[in-house]
Amino acid sequence: MIRIKGKAVSPGIVMGKAMLYNSTQDVIRSEKINEKAIEKEIWRLDNAVKKTQAQLKKINRDLQKVMGRDSALIIETQYMLLKDSHLLDEIKTKIKSNLINAEWAIKETEKKYLQIFNSIPDLSFKTKSNDISDVLSRLVDNLKKGGKFSLASQSGQVILVADDITPSEAAKLMSHNNLLGLVLNKGGETSHTVILARTMGIPAIMDTVNATEAVANGDQLALDSVSGEVIVQPTPAVIAEISVKSEKYQIYREQLKTLSQLPELTRDHHQFHLHANIELPFESEMVQAYGAKGIGLFRTEFMYLDSRMSISEEEQYLIYKSIAQNIFPHPLVIRTYDIGRDKSDISLMNREENPSLGLMAVRMFLKHREPFKIQIKAIQRANISGNIKILFPMITEIEEIHAIKTIMAETREELLSEGTYPKKDVPVGIMLEIPAAVRLIKHLKDDIDFFSIGTNDLIQYLLAVDRNNSEVSYLFSPFHPAVIHILKEIRQEATRIGKEVTICGEMAGKCFQALMLLGLGFTNFSMNAMAIAEIKRVFTQIHYSHLKKIVSQLDRFSSRSEIEEYLTESLLKLYPDLLIRQRLF
Repeated sequence: MIRIKGKAVSPGIVMGKAMLYNSTQDVIRSEKINEKAIEKEIWRLDNAVKKTQAQLKKINRDLQKVMGRDSALIIETQYMLLKDSHLLDEIKTKIKSNLINAEWAIKETEKKYLQIFNSIPDLSFKTKSNDISDVLSRLVDNLKKGGKFSLASQSGQVILVADDITPSEAAKLMSHNNLLGLVLNKGGETSHTVILARTMGIPAIMDTVNATEAVANGDQLALDSVSGEVIVQPTPAVIAEISVKSEKYQIYREQLKTLSQLPELTRDHHQFHLHANIELPFESEMVQAYGAKGIGLFRTEFMYLDSRMSISEEEQYLIYKSIAQNIFPHPLVIRTYDIGRDKSDISLMNREENPSLGLMAVRMFLKHREPFKIQIKAIQRANISGNIKILFPMITEIEEIHAIKTIMAETREELLSEGTYPKKDVPVGIMLEIPAAVRLIKHLKDDIDFFSIGTNDLIQYLLAVDRNNSEVSYLFSPFHPAVIHILKEIRQEATRIGKEVTICGEMAGKCFQALMLLGLGFTNFSMNAMAIAEIKRVFTQIHYSHLKKIVSQLDRFSSRSEIEEYLTESLLKLYPDLLIRQRLF
């Protein structure tokens, strides 16, 4: 028996047979052709494109049957890549100018794009490179007569163990109900494969490093993606233990489903509101099932980056309108493109030595206004049901807000002249992420309708700590006295001018951090949809009056460790069952 640790990215507990997937691709060689053979290579490429599009259409249809109409957007993105004349023209140009075979031209084109993707430090964007690798690899496979081994052709349900797996292969397995669980050596929490697994409720673990070496085809596996562990060839005693744990987990999940329908009230009837964060349009379909009362943060930059600037006003309008109408009467808060820093568009920015202090988000789009105007116009136009709000990230000074309001007035006039303005103004909000912006709150009564706090960046900029840097990440703490002080200031200043505030950073979805925020007086929270039921369980279990009294004492302490210890001990003394999830699993 072997135990393998990993990172749980889609929760669940399952047992089943392993299928080991070796994704190593055949070696592609450069072959010189003469000018007379150019036409033949172009013909081969066009045929492979048609075959690939047909395959992706079928995967898309199969996914829609299982997951609904919008859920197959990931595969639709790949399909659209092959309709991108720029991409195909680039491959054809390489064939013609370098006199090389189509396979090599594709791999050279892929190499160029991956070099761009890999120059971007953010893992959540790097993983999107899977899409272009996936579709171009499929294209190469379809240039061959025999094609490629397909996972979806395998019969029976399996736990797939792989170094990594492309979104299209994962989608095929999921749409055929062949996948019990997923174990990956590497990957990213925001990769399309992981998002699909979460959407389908398929347990998944990543970052196991050596799972493909420790597991053989047909091995019995116990996959526990609650604790983040894979057990290879478990003993009868361990199987019995996992079975009991699985039953407890199912009971726990059923309890959370019941809780998700309860009123959003503490035990002493203090109101709170839980919303969901999403990154891709199809995720909006599942948020209400998790108990979300609307979408508090739609991170549109992932849609923008995936589309590689091809997304038009019309396409955005249809997406925003559809989501808003689906979740009506609950709110849809659309954050404009938060590009720069760790999520970059190479076409709009130069390489910077310190991108976290450079051209980003609103700064970038006040300099390169066209994509920004298109998005604002699409959002305004989509507000037919009247529940859309627009949120601007990384605001530093009031002049930026005035510039934004000028653009919004211009786009409103354009829509009115076109006869497409829905006559429902979109409420305007800003993200509080830069500490300097906090001092602007008292001046914004007439300019801003609401605020959202991006706690991840607010803490990073306040403490001068890169949380992704393992050398200093220990300093990144939501319990630092300065963090608590600035959060109190935000709450007090926003209340003074009568504006709503939502917490939409990671703090919102973590038990004791969220409780501290509730005790500080915040009532609106937006988080990963899968965290909502657990936060609701915790919030409905406590008395706000008790919580407020505990949190009011935090000013007595001078260190993050003292604050965290006092908060945890005080709450567990009053509510011993707060950590029931940890005790069960």
